[in-house]
Amino acid sequence: MKIIYNRINPFTYNSVCALGNFDGIHKAHQEIIKKVKDIAGKERKTGIITFQPPPVSVLHKNGIFFLTTKEEKEKILEKLGIDFIFYFKFDKRFAQSLPDKFVNTLYEMVKPAVVVVGENFHFGRERQGNAKLLKELARGKFSVEIVLNIMDQEGLISSTRIRELLLLGHIPQANQILGREYSITGQVIKGKGKGVQLGFPTINLSVDREKLLPLDGVYEVKLEIKNIIYKGAMFLGHNRIEVHILKFNGNLYKQKITVQIIRRLRAIKNFSDDESLKRAIAGDISKIIQ
Repeated sequence: MKIIYNRINPFTYNSVCALGNFDGIHKAHQEIIKKVKDIAGKERKTGIITFQPPPVSVLHKNGIFFLTTKEEKEKILEKLGIDFIFYFKFDKRFAQSLPDKFVNTLYEMVKPAVVVVGENFHFGRERQGNAKLLKELARGKFSVEIVLNIMDQEGLISSTRIRELLLLGHIPQANQILGREYSITGQVIKGKGKGVQLGFPTINLSVDREKLLPLDGVYEVKLEIKNIIYKGAMFLGHNRIEVHILKFNGNLYKQKITVQIIRRLRAIKNFSDDESLKRAIAGDISKIIQ
């Protein structure tokens, strides 16, 4: 998959592209991507047209957390068979682009044959443009396909809804909408060694500060290490992440590890002594291996 940053590249010409932010690449996003691939067939390249940094982090700098980091997003899109990602450089000047100027810029820089958007897509200064206006403004330049909102029994499938579920600790429901387990990728760093003293050694993870972490608690997780899937217990509290990996013995220091979250087992508790803590951890592990 080719990554193109804010520059003209003939690789994108006559392609079929999805346009949007795609945070999380959930089931509704996947429907848009499926539409792109169906239209492209084997004759045309497929692409994602998006923005870097994400618009919300430029327009609302405080307290912004994402379901997928840039690296995670690129890995998922590559697995989905996308040929390229085109990043527009998003800054305050770009944010002031009127809808017609944005469409002209998109055409001049990417020259797609078809652009696919979701029904709720908005663009241009103060989100003045919508999917219908995009179709009108693109006439004579490229065609626009609009994918209707994707619903389930609980309502609209959206990144906002997934964030809310994660912050409540409702992991299975969030995973259902994502179409996969919610994951956290981080580098293994040195910890205090408390887990080893208790007989449950852990790895400590440092993650992107803009990555959304679920509600504090103890979680059942799984990890892939050297093509082997391991179960684990993740302890998440005050933005500190520790994972005890079941039936694993090795040194992962400084390695990048991805943790897939299955379910929340319990809240974080304060224990009066180490023996009580050890019993609680043993109980967590017994639930995981059942």
